[in-house]
Amino acid sequence: MKTMKLAIAGALLGLLMSCGVWAADAASSDLRQPSSLQRTAFHYDTSTYFAGENGAGTSPSDKTAEGEQPPSAEKGGACGSETCDSCSSCDRPCRWCRCGKLPEPWTLPQPCGLACRDIKIGGWLSGGVYGNVRGDASNGPLSLNSVGDGVTANQLWIYAEKKVDTKGCGTDWGFRADYMFGTDGPDTQCFGDRSWDWNWTSSRDYGSAIPQLYAEFGFNDWTLKAGHFYTPMGYEVVPATGNFFYSHSYAMGYGEPFTHTGFLLTRKVNDKVSLFGGWVDGWDAGFGNYNGASNFLGGTNITISEKSSLAWVICMGRWGDGRAPYVNGAALGNDGEIFHSCLVFTRKFGEKWTYVLQNDVASNWGRPGRDDAQWYGIAQYLLYKVSDCVSWGGRLEWFRDDDGTRVIDGNAGNYWEATLGLNIKPHANFTFRPEIRYDWYGGGVGPVGRPFNGGLDIDQVSGGFDVIFTY
Repeated sequence: MKTMKLAIAGALLGLLMSCGVWAADAASSDLRQPSSLQRTAFHYDTSTYFAGENGAGTSPSDKTAEGEQPPSAEKGGACGSETCDSCSSCDRPCRWCRCGKLPEPWTLPQPCGLACRDIKIGGWLSGGVYGNVRGDASNGPLSLNSVGDGVTANQLWIYAEKKVDTKGCGTDWGFRADYMFGTDGPDTQCFGDRSWDWNWTSSRDYGSAIPQLYAEFGFNDWTLKAGHFYTPMGYEVVPATGNFFYSHSYAMGYGEPFTHTGFLLTRKVNDKVSLFGGWVDGWDAGFGNYNGASNFLGGTNITISEKSSLAWVICMGRWGDGRAPYVNGAALGNDGEIFHSCLVFTRKFGEKWTYVLQNDVASNWGRPGRDDAQWYGIAQYLLYKVSDCVSWGGRLEWFRDDDGTRVIDGNAGNYWEATLGLNIKPHANFTFRPEIRYDWYGGGVGPVGRPFNGGLDIDQVSGGFDVIFTY
């Protein structure tokens, strides 16, 4: 079995190398990891979550569900031609990559009754394979990639949306509703207070979630969002279409919330600066607010120049009383006080290179019967766009779980990971994301041993790929 896993890892590495050559040519388990709960830690011998935690202006987490759209190809000519002339001449929609360019993707036919009201329906399917060389079926503490024993359907997603657009003057209204089924479903439910869609689980690995359900109201340069929505914190997001890599950072999986419930008021100061602030009932909680949480969520988005931007978000206040319904009063929810600061800086170099730096600093104190907890870290991304059809990127991250409350219960220490991956888009609606990743740990040995290979190892080589189809 170990030989087979090593062979798989070698095949993945070979795939990345061969894809890299192709890109250069184009240029010329049931241990699900939430990202909230007071620690989001887990034990290897159980599938139970333990108490832990999980505009104008666009924050890194506000990327649209469809992702960045490539430029359209012009029409005229024959689509079947392999010459570069066909890239700019087409009598009918050409959705395949031609000469490093992609047209607009196909989308679901929109009923006139909805389209006339600017309501859009769309979604995507994503699934793949992720494993490690030692054959650990949980892939260790990798969040949202914890199923390592076969092909997984990660996200079957559908949404309905009407965007607010006042054009700076007048009033408008909008809304957003998302439904997701797959292995990512149980990880994005309201486990922060075990309400709303919590426990919409259909099997060991699969379940459903409604990660967003909110209304928006716009008045001139003001926008009010009210309901259940994604956090504006962080560079990585829940939707597969919003991330470069298949796997996720420790910061996204263990250091930040996925969702909030409450309201957020945004003010567009000018074309370069927007401010936002509001009230939410903690992290990854539903409409019931069973934990009695009360947080301020706010920040700013700043366009420094045509090439660089800065987003800063803080969340602070009462995180909860540590209680959750249906668990006989056990302390399984967020508790104490929370302060979390997240800073994301983005810089483009020319037309090809993009660099991203993210810094998280968080502290949780006032937890009855438990010590204070701190966590912090730095994640860096370097992305290179070969063409509209091919990009490659790397991620290097250090995450410090200062008190062993976030990643694995009792394993205080430093978690490092380095990831190399590709985004290949042979078709306007398809994205292929292969990657290889190396994780290592420096710290003490907790009650369940070391972080990887069922508690035996301090490092892990893993990798895989997924395919995303948008509609």
